[in-house]
Amino acid sequence: MIIASRWAMPATLAILLLLLGVAYWPGLNGPFQFDDFGNLNVLGAYGPLHSWRELLLYLTSGNADPTGRPVALLSFLIDASSWPADPWPFKRTNLLLHLLNTALLTSVLMRLQVRAAKEVQLSPVSRWTPVVAAALWAAHPFFVSTTLYVIQREAMLPMAFAMLGILAWIQAVEAFKRDRNWVGWTWGIVGVGFATVLAGLSKANGLLTPALAGLVHLWFLRPAISSNCRTINRAALICLGIPTLLLCLYLAHMGWSTWGLSRISERDWSIPERLLSEPRALWSYLWRLVLPRSGGGGLFVEDFPVSRGWLQPLTTLPAILSLAAVTAWAIWQRRRFPIVTFAWMFFIVAQLMESSVVPLELYFEHRNYLAAAIFGWPIAHLLMDGRLYLAYRRTAAVLLLGALLLLTRERALVWGNAQVLSELSATHETDSIRAQVEAAGQEIERGQPVAGLARIHQAQQQHPGSVDIAINAIDFECAATGMVQGQSMAYARDALGTAVQWNYGLNEWLVSAAKDSQLKGCRGFGVEGLNALVASIGANPQSASKGRKRDLWHVRGVIALAQGNPQLAHRWFDSALLVDPDPNYALVQAAALGDAGAPALGVQHLDSYVRIRQRVTPRHLRGMADVHAWLLDHLDYYPSQLTFLRKQLQADADRQSANSRR
Repeated sequence: MIIASRWAMPATLAILLLLLGVAYWPGLNGPFQFDDFGNLNVLGAYGPLHSWRELLLYLTSGNADPTGRPVALLSFLIDASSWPADPWPFKRTNLLLHLLNTALLTSVLMRLQVRAAKEVQLSPVSRWTPVVAAALWAAHPFFVSTTLYVIQREAMLPMAFAMLGILAWIQAVEAFKRDRNWVGWTWGIVGVGFATVLAGLSKANGLLTPALAGLVHLWFLRPAISSNCRTINRAALICLGIPTLLLCLYLAHMGWSTWGLSRISERDWSIPERLLSEPRALWSYLWRLVLPRSGGGGLFVEDFPVSRGWLQPLTTLPAILSLAAVTAWAIWQRRRFPIVTFAWMFFIVAQLMESSVVPLELYFEHRNYLAAAIFGWPIAHLLMDGRLYLAYRRTAAVLLLGALLLLTRERALVWGNAQVLSELSATHETDSIRAQVEAAGQEIERGQPVAGLARIHQAQQQHPGSVDIAINAIDFECAATGMVQGQSMAYARDALGTAVQWNYGLNEWLVSAAKDSQLKGCRGFGVEGLNALVASIGANPQSASKGRKRDLWHVRGVIALAQGNPQLAHRWFDSALLVDPDPNYALVQAAALGDAGAPALGVQHLDSYVRIRQRVTPRHLRGMADVHAWLLDHLDYYPSQLTFLRKQLQADADRQSANSRR
């Protein structure tokens, strides 16, 4: 084998990263997507970040995980500090993070290949294999939907920290083998521990870092009998084994506590049904990895069918059995086929959190960003094997990389164009409610109301009971024709009265509808139609929960204001506070009463909140949401806001009273 110069490999990696950047570049022009809006709008919500107070409030404002994902939130400040913002800088940073992850993966694979060659006596290996392996992963079009979807930086950051955690553990083992135990313990506890904490604070699946490092240890690093073998095994148990065990116990507890529920809140399936469904999802991911596609897809995937039984659908049981069989084979043959079996086990373990008992949506492409990172290694090892036909193998590697880069560029072009992405998503995900609603909205915005309304009406027929379709059909019809059809109103009343799953934006839509002059003036809808929808929600048994009852009564108050009845609105607002005394609701409601010309009622409402709040037992700090609420109180955010608003309302009430006496 020709020995390349010292700079040949870094130069090759740099060229590959440049080509990857070129492939992704068209996608940077794309807009924010779907979940971006509901997660990034917290930027600047607590004012300019001029002090630690505002920064702490921002970093603790996340609610996606019990951890709140503050590291991911911190990373968004690289691109903007207020909302709304320009999407281009966010996508640029995501691309740079993707390139960094490629370099980190290369570094990990280089070290693992050296260890594998020594410990398990691999067939002749090429020093270029790790670069090719990382490039195969990085260039795969499957990950366009992660890299160009801004909020999925939360899936990309755990990859970076997991790779750093694995590198730290490799350093720890090397130090132990050189009898530098204090260095080994430092790398194991501080290095792996710090990487795990940062990964977990980016997204909860980052807490799998010790488990992934444990796989590396079992496959390639566990020493044979040596002078320091016992110390290394003890360190692996403490630094990797115990954290992995604790995480598994937590997942088991979570699954056990929700196992008997017939339906999980906000989902239309149970935990047993989710576990039946996920093997099919894993095989679907693998199919997309083996046969990559360009174009759209990957944005709206809530249409993935649920497994309601072992043979419903028929592929459920075969998917479970084949997954178990391949996993058992990988464990059995790990010494004979170390690279292939390690890649498989890495995939399975990395899916442990998002594809088991945590009640997330069933299917998302971004769950494979970290999990599929090693799959390029066995392919690259095969292509770069130096024993036979090396020139042909290298040519095949170059052609494969070229094909993947071209597919990635084609998919990036789609993700850079909102209209094309919407159309292709609706074509690929024909059963996706979100995809059809998005496509219909795009058609109406482009001046194609007939096509847009036809699409949303067809979706009504295919998905009876969808809240998403119900409220968007009203929006679209009012925008396109100025009138809501009776059929759409009947559909909406039925959907809201029977829905088990609730759109997270329903409350926001109802509030905005009460204020929207176009909707209020829309024939067949108006305030009367809005009241009819609210009545349907009130009759739905699902609306009995505390949060939904508070939201519903808040909406009733907003509607009363729209009808010019602040006294009635005040009563509804007070009722909402009695259900759940939230300071943000109190501020919004009091300000709304003031804007409606009833500042005295706003003052009374704030005083009611203070009295109710004094009777509320402080909640325990069980997650980042509780920490955030505690900080809002103890950093005087809400108290100062309440005092300021009360003074303003009182001054307005005094002026109003003085004017009335003249």
